[in-house]
Amino acid sequence: MSCSNIPPYILQELSDITETVNYPIKNIQRIKYTCFDISKTLIAFGATSGGIYVFNRWPCEFVQLIPSKDGPITRLAISADEKHIGFANGKGFVIVTACEQTLSGYSTTSSKEHLGNEVTAMVWSKNVLFTGDDTGKVSVLQLQNFIAKRMFQSSSQMIMSLDSRISQLDAKDCMLLVSTLTRCYICNTVQEQYRQIGQKLRDGEFGACFAYIEKPLTNGSVETTQHDFTDIKKYNIVDDDTRFTVGEEFSNTAIYCARPSSRLWEASVDGMVRRTHQFKQVLSKQHVKIITKENYESQKYNLDDARNDNGQAVNFSKVYSMNDAIFSYSKNSLFFLNLQDVDNTVWFNEYNDIAECRVFKDMVYIRLSNSSLISLRFTKIDKFLVKCYKDEKFGLCAEMCALFKEYLLSHNSSPKLHILVGLRDNLQNNGLLKSIEDILENFERLKAADVTQMKSGIYLVDNLYAQSILDDDVKFKNDENLFGPLPPEALNTLKGLGVTVSDKLNTSKRILKEKWEDFEEKMKHLSIDKQEVSEIRQIHDDSFPKWIPRDDFKSEETVTTDSNIIFNKSSQNQISIEDNNSMEKNKVCKMLYQYSRLSLVNKEPESDLNSIIDSYSNDITQIHDLILSLEKYCVSINALEESRLVPHNIFLTYLDKAENKTELINSIINDEVLYKYFVDSCIAVNINQKHSNIGCECGFPLPYIRTSQMPIFSELIDDFIEQQWLSQTKEQCYEMCKKMPYLWRKILYLRRNEDLIHVLRILLQMLDESLLHSFLPQFTLETWERAIQLYATLYANICLNCDKKFNHISVKDTLSWDHLGSMIIKSVGGKNAIKVMQKHVNLIERGALTIKFYHTCLLVYLYEKYDGTIIIPLVDTIYSAYDFEESRTEIQKLLLQSSNGTIKNTALPLTVAGTSPYWGLKKLYEDNSPFKEGNLLNDILLAMAINDIIDCALCGLPLQNEVLIQDGGLWVFKCGHTFHGACLNLNKIKLCPSCTIK
Repeated sequence: MSCSNIPPYILQELSDITETVNYPIKNIQRIKYTCFDISKTLIAFGATSGGIYVFNRWPCEFVQLIPSKDGPITRLAISADEKHIGFANGKGFVIVTACEQTLSGYSTTSSKEHLGNEVTAMVWSKNVLFTGDDTGKVSVLQLQNFIAKRMFQSSSQMIMSLDSRISQLDAKDCMLLVSTLTRCYICNTVQEQYRQIGQKLRDGEFGACFAYIEKPLTNGSVETTQHDFTDIKKYNIVDDDTRFTVGEEFSNTAIYCARPSSRLWEASVDGMVRRTHQFKQVLSKQHVKIITKENYESQKYNLDDARNDNGQAVNFSKVYSMNDAIFSYSKNSLFFLNLQDVDNTVWFNEYNDIAECRVFKDMVYIRLSNSSLISLRFTKIDKFLVKCYKDEKFGLCAEMCALFKEYLLSHNSSPKLHILVGLRDNLQNNGLLKSIEDILENFERLKAADVTQMKSGIYLVDNLYAQSILDDDVKFKNDENLFGPLPPEALNTLKGLGVTVSDKLNTSKRILKEKWEDFEEKMKHLSIDKQEVSEIRQIHDDSFPKWIPRDDFKSEETVTTDSNIIFNKSSQNQISIEDNNSMEKNKVCKMLYQYSRLSLVNKEPESDLNSIIDSYSNDITQIHDLILSLEKYCVSINALEESRLVPHNIFLTYLDKAENKTELINSIINDEVLYKYFVDSCIAVNINQKHSNIGCECGFPLPYIRTSQMPIFSELIDDFIEQQWLSQTKEQCYEMCKKMPYLWRKILYLRRNEDLIHVLRILLQMLDESLLHSFLPQFTLETWERAIQLYATLYANICLNCDKKFNHISVKDTLSWDHLGSMIIKSVGGKNAIKVMQKHVNLIERGALTIKFYHTCLLVYLYEKYDGTIIIPLVDTIYSAYDFEESRTEIQKLLLQSSNGTIKNTALPLTVAGTSPYWGLKKLYEDNSPFKEGNLLNDILLAMAINDIIDCALCGLPLQNEVLIQDGGLWVFKCGHTFHGACLNLNKIKLCPSCTIK
């Protein structure tokens, strides 16, 4: 059970606070949180309303709402003293507000240094707020003092203008760290100078941070004079050979800069790179599982074995310093990078769609895209074990001791861990207790190191450690002694009092134990036979008092004669008598058959099935044997029809729900008999589905619509194919796909990194539109030319592998030439799409390409000049809007107005945008569709009023102004912002003026 290569760190999920933080905006659908930050005691959320919602961290509770009329907040930061919050809106305004409300409201100050740009990073350093934006500008806003207790004086100025977008800022005293898309800079705000860290450039989002290290680094000359900001001016860059004058306070400070391919640069504060840390190989290990709330309460935790492959290259877009690691994250993963021992690096992928993370000491807060907020604690195993013990999670504590056995025995453990010796008295699982006995003996020897002799001669056993290391959040309000420093005599007196109380508790426990033993002795002399008492103890062993002497307990479990054996279902011991074994197997088969009958009416939970099988079988071979017996049982009770389906269904259901599914699948792949039975089971349970006729005689898949076509146990079958593919048995995968053609979809996924030409036949013959979309980035003009040739053959209902004709599926009804054309436009653009279609016009049926395709090509060619990201939503919108005559008319007018090859802006007419879910009015479309022909404009205008889309942001007048509508109509950008056409034409605006141009 113990693993030697497990890093000794735990990531624990704490209580759910999502409901608490979402409560203030629960009934206001138009208000959403956009960003957040944490500090020592606070959590603050910026919202689309412009307000800041402030909560206490521990316990999590709503404190106040700081209002603002400056528009949706895009980024915020809490000052270290928690007196101010700096935030920015979408227009580039930077505002600092006081957290305390005065009689006249909240005091604020603002900066316009980033007006018109997107603020991408903010960081506080004492009373100074540093801000960076997407153009590479860095500004400083310094708070001076309050005037008349209503407003505070500030000094704001641009101090740096760099080459690219600011990815991250970090500050430590007078030093500012700036990370852009291409470089990292270290800035001395006292000397007003900065320099580049390292020489090699990079391209992409990479973070950088300061961190405390044990070994002092040489940081240039010593400067001990303290400075503050007085006169702010733009800073100067210095040569690479010039070193900063850095104080002694930075001798234990290092800089860590993210580099491509899972690397970090370590540099001193003067900007000199000292070494490179490589994490690519260690991140190839399989992710570690988070201890969730359910794991902690149920005291069950399984750790997957690590696997090695070629490693994974991760770009650490943000990095933060924690107590024992450098923390980073991606959309779906959390990384804790250990700088002292790279093998102790761990990563987790429990959460999807991570929007942003914040850290404080050992706490990590994650905001997901679905508005959930998750709080986690990253701790060393020592601290976690003590927490488990103090929370009376004795089973989990022992399991973790066994899991980290080699680490606990081989490393110098803290003397404070001696309290875990109490597991002997509290753990009911004797087998588990026996497996960790050597660990407990080691902890027991540590106890002597934790004994202190007081002046009075009394030995004090200090047990304060257990509480002191459990929860930093509980302590943060009491970090300082409220009564001042205590003299040694008073401290010893308090400790002595603790010993006295502990002694009294131990005495009470000893008296209670003696009374129980006396009661037990008396019971032996009653009329109950001694042997019966022994059997009762054997049955109710788990509920028997824990503090019975171990010697007595073992003597009670002496071996009895066969006639007195009582069978225990939870035991893994095999019954020695063959007849009893046969009866037990028959009993289990009956339970499984009953389960299958009850499952038809959903009266039995899925989890019960695995407990039934696990109580009888130890490995996959025994499970297979049990399933074959179930088939015989069905025949014996004349359930002939069910005998051909129930065993297969039970077998696959068990595998699908098994915790060790990967291990079981691997065993099946390596066993010919089990492999054949698994394949037969998959075919049997899907024989009555529509999948039986979606394959050609040669085994190639035929075109099919994905909706309602997924096979039963599709996830299990996918896992099986993927594991089989990784084990280099690809030919078996192909054979399995010929029997179950829907599996070709998984094969395409596994071959996604190959040259597209090699899988093009299978990809096209599936004709799954979503699958084709996932491969679009790999298509080139040459690939599309080959694809059109193959599609022309497929369009005639001819298999691309064996050239045989199929008649039960119509390709033209599954994917038309028009829809194939839309994918070509998305892949290579409108101009190239027309070229490639013209080249193979002889293969295309007359009339198969409609005017919709050509109009889309023209519009895409016109729009993509100004916005390269607009192609896919524009194609989908035009194709969707063409179902309405009024929309088609508007598109034709738009093309006529653009006959000179230019467009007025990148927006679409309202009747086009409002009839598609792919443009900016998705919510309006979903809430009000389907629209009816004939009165389309009025219906959309009514829907806009209901959805609070009222005013034009350029002129401030209502959108539904008849004069302005007649003059230029209403136009919608892809972001959803709507304007009068006359206003856009007057201002000659091509891109949305309400959005930041990136």
